[in-house]
Amino acid sequence: MGKKLSLGIFGLFFSALIHLYAKKDFDSTINPFLQTHCFKCHGPEKQKADRRYDQLLHPIQNDEDLLLFQDILDQLNLGEMPPEEEPRPDPAEVKEVVAWLTSAIAEAQAKRENNGGETVLRRLNRREYLHTISDLFHLNTDAFDPTEGFPSDKEIHHLDNQGHALVTSGFLLDQYLRTADQVVEKALPSLDKPASREWIQNGNFEQGEFTGFMTSVQKRESVDEPLKSLGWGLKGMTGSMSPEQLAKRRKSLTGKFESILRDVENIPNHIRLYEHPRSQRHMGSYAYMSDLSEGVPFDGYYFFAFDATALYRVPPYEKNFARTRTDEPFRLAVVPGNIEVGPLHLPQPLEPKLAHFEMVDGKRKKYHARIWLNKGSTPRLIFLNGSHLTRNAHIEAAQFLRQRDGLSPLSSGNENLVYGLQHAKLPQVRIHHLFLSGPIIDHWPTRTHKEILGGSTYDSENIRTQLSNFLKRAYRRPPTEKQIDAIHGVYLARTSKGIESWQAFKDSLKAALCSPHFIYLQEEPESETDNIDPHAIASRLSYFLWSSMPDRELFTLARTGELSHPDILRAQTERLLRDSKSDRFVDGFLNAWLTLDNLGNTPPDHHRFKEYYMDDLASAMRKETHVFFRHLLDNNLPTSEFLTAQYTFTNPALARLYHLPVKKSDFPNPDSFIRVSTEGHPRGGLLGHSSIHTVTANGVDTSPIIRGVWLLENILGTPPSPPPPDIEPIEPDTRGSTTIRDQMERHRSDPTCAECHRKIDPLGFALENFDAIGRFRTTYGPRKKIDASGVLPGGQEFKDLGQFVWHFRNEHPKFIRALTNKLMEYALGRQMEISDRPTIDRILKKVEKQNLGFRDLVIEVVTSDLFVNP
Repeated sequence: MGKKLSLGIFGLFFSALIHLYAKKDFDSTINPFLQTHCFKCHGPEKQKADRRYDQLLHPIQNDEDLLLFQDILDQLNLGEMPPEEEPRPDPAEVKEVVAWLTSAIAEAQAKRENNGGETVLRRLNRREYLHTISDLFHLNTDAFDPTEGFPSDKEIHHLDNQGHALVTSGFLLDQYLRTADQVVEKALPSLDKPASREWIQNGNFEQGEFTGFMTSVQKRESVDEPLKSLGWGLKGMTGSMSPEQLAKRRKSLTGKFESILRDVENIPNHIRLYEHPRSQRHMGSYAYMSDLSEGVPFDGYYFFAFDATALYRVPPYEKNFARTRTDEPFRLAVVPGNIEVGPLHLPQPLEPKLAHFEMVDGKRKKYHARIWLNKGSTPRLIFLNGSHLTRNAHIEAAQFLRQRDGLSPLSSGNENLVYGLQHAKLPQVRIHHLFLSGPIIDHWPTRTHKEILGGSTYDSENIRTQLSNFLKRAYRRPPTEKQIDAIHGVYLARTSKGIESWQAFKDSLKAALCSPHFIYLQEEPESETDNIDPHAIASRLSYFLWSSMPDRELFTLARTGELSHPDILRAQTERLLRDSKSDRFVDGFLNAWLTLDNLGNTPPDHHRFKEYYMDDLASAMRKETHVFFRHLLDNNLPTSEFLTAQYTFTNPALARLYHLPVKKSDFPNPDSFIRVSTEGHPRGGLLGHSSIHTVTANGVDTSPIIRGVWLLENILGTPPSPPPPDIEPIEPDTRGSTTIRDQMERHRSDPTCAECHRKIDPLGFALENFDAIGRFRTTYGPRKKIDASGVLPGGQEFKDLGQFVWHFRNEHPKFIRALTNKLMEYALGRQMEISDRPTIDRILKKVEKQNLGFRDLVIEVVTSDLFVNP
């Protein structure tokens, strides 16, 4: 006992001695160093970036001071402070200060490591809510979004799942009520199997605003040639004919004339598609069943067929008026349309491609597919590789034809348009016949019926059990008796008012969807472990990697308590990543990390960047980055490949944009993405992706400031301070008389701006060789050469894009820390705090020491102590 006491006293004495010497070192070494090299910018007179170091004390007093000490250590390790224009400290002195700071910070973290940040009560964001109801009710939500009326989720550093930002308003509660009703009625419309129907359309081909032109054109086409024929017939009526012959000829010609008039009444007699659906005017972009404009009466699969003729893929002119890809076969696709959303001849927000067709030139041919349609939707055909500007193309062609044929010019654009539509023979697809039948029901009752009812029939005597089983899945944990009573009480209250049992049952399900137990993730700690319970772990894992509720296997492992074991958690992470639902993680995380959800918010100019619309490059750009990310994840490749990969994944359209040496025959179809080497090309790695170049442009031109800030914030995790409020933004020089580097000179020469621009500008200028949609260029316009040279913050010079990319790989330590921080924030639904730093450091040290890959990094996030902390 005495020995233990003496050791305890010695320990306290030793600890006090360490503090004494640490305090002495701080006073004699650290504080003078800070005074010499830091106080000028971060002292009593100036506090750049809101940092003040002259008031720091030792021992470290609180989290705010701990954050400041850590910031000093990071800047010294990165070599970014002091600034280049200030005197450089002696390397030995820096080494001594770094060692002291490392020790002091570790000691402070050890004292408060178990008091880390907590994830606040977090509701499902809009994206998670949609995926959850899709999985809970087995609903197809490709073209059904009941969350459309939800207010936008507030984002923190582009993350839409941060608990303290996900507030709940009265308006949102109203939307929950509306959505619950819509979802349950859609999932369980009836206990009876719906009957199949057929719709056939051979006429009534009215197609929105464009019909007026097409009706005029088709009337002329239907009348002009027959009238010419009648004219020749009339000329043939000569006096040499007998009265009987003249009467017979007159009767025949009269019949033909009346037939022409009857045909004109039925105009238009087909639908014509000219433009792709991303054009500006949408003149002949959509072909739909006007007899089914109200949509189908039931959700389900339908058989869809149509007759079509593809004409003039290669127009008979030297000039390509329509500017289409004449070396590609015409391609059509089916998308759904809903008249309640908007006009059927115009784009709608949700247009998943339900089927694709490659057309045969010049022949009327039947095409068919099995497609999914939601109640109220009708099938619409779109011309995927049609013209970009049909009106201009036909007006130009009309003017050319009339000049060639010696005809006088027409007086208006509309007259030229009608003449061109009638005579120009530009690329088009004609739809002659449309057929739809369904719904095709392979199994009844549906999977949703069976799962919610617990069998093939509805049993009104077993309501409480059915509700209990539903709540287990909806609440993502076994419900309490009190929770079951609350929802069962809704059923009893409804039936007591005379509501039919089936409807009352559905109303009780709606009530469950409005419960906080469904809307919010429950992540309270267990008293015995201080970790969240296994059911909360299951939800945290599934919402991280699937953006949705746990499946049956996760539920089972949570119920048995096995999910708390690190090996089981690791195995389940691997399983969830192999599932196709993990594409939701890829999309959600890329939107947050690389801000890809902003792609298309500032659409490129239609005239300067036609290929962006002609080739649907926005979708291709997003998919390139998705496939690349997925490739690194699935193959567990090093995270350094995000910066250094000498390959990418493209479809034919992106390969053209990038000028990569691939042949069309290399692609199975125009929508295929294949791996392509980028050696010798300014591509490869994230910095070569056009998605990045487009999302950091404004639709008209590029900005080195925007791109530089984007790289610092999203790739390196070192965002600059916001600009002072009195600094005016740079206005672009639309005349092209100066380069962007010239225009930014005044910002760099301003002492207030110089420090931040020293970090921002080199990164932004390095990417100036990529225009607003990622095309490579060497000049601004015809005269001003692009200067992509610069100096990285660490002092490494580069003369062009190639050297920049080569040197940028040395920034990997910053990159992987930023990536790991973002993964952890996305997984936990909260921002990283200074108390989380030791866990992040341990993960990064393990990744480096064991040479772990990207999938390993994701697994390390899941198996970390932070992941199971409340």
